[in-house]
Amino acid sequence: MKEERILIVEDDINIAENIEEILELLGYINIDIANSANQAVKIIKKYKPDLVFMDIKLKGDKDGIELGEIVHQMVDVPIVFVTSYSDPTIIERAKRINPAGFIVKPFNTNDIHAIVEIVLYNKRVKPSVESVSVKTADESPYLVTDAVFIKSDNAFERVPYENIYYVEANGNMVTIFTKAKNYTIRKSMKDMEDKLPPSLFLRVQKSFIVQLNQIESFNTRDITLKSGDVVQVGRQYYNSFLAKLNTITES
Repeated sequence: MKEERILIVEDDINIAENIEEILELLGYINIDIANSANQAVKIIKKYKPDLVFMDIKLKGDKDGIELGEIVHQMVDVPIVFVTSYSDPTIIERAKRINPAGFIVKPFNTNDIHAIVEIVLYNKRVKPSVESVSVKTADESPYLVTDAVFIKSDNAFERVPYENIYYVEANGNMVTIFTKAKNYTIRKSMKDMEDKLPPSLFLRVQKSFIVQLNQIESFNTRDITLKSGDVVQVGRQYYNSFLAKLNTITES
């Protein structure tokens, strides 16, 4: 029996069970099925699979490509997209997250066998992310790594990241809410996302970026910060937000 854990993310139960049956015939015994992005995030947090089969046209707030981006933020796992589409636009979108491969419906046992063996072999021989000394996205190019300097009047004021509560957009302006004072400047939210370290800050709605260490509690609609402020979570941002946090649930 083969011990690698494989996750199937597919909202069509017949297709999911078909892939599961083929994997079982090939000797794989640790197989999980998720029929939504939220369920997939929970399973990945709990089990950290060795391979993910991902339906591109997943129903819900996020399709398989968007979910794949979230998955790669959580774990270094190869993703094989399952699709019945050959639309060049979809393929180009999918290529951006460097998938391990594609399976086109309808597929057969040989298709699944070939892709699984190749992907898991490559995973075994590839150097682990932890053992390779490379520059990561969270490593800052700046010499001061614990603060940002914000222009206020005629001077740049040092603001430690830990003192920033959240950022709110209002048209072409943003307000940065901090422990000492608030700063309103002409910037886009995309500019702010690029300036703030992604290990500490996350966009949770079209108009809000929060400092993760400032979170006191949250639900599917709102985030309550230590400052007492309440920030709304956008539906399309929730799974990405949840993936960044270490959570414990009943199931």
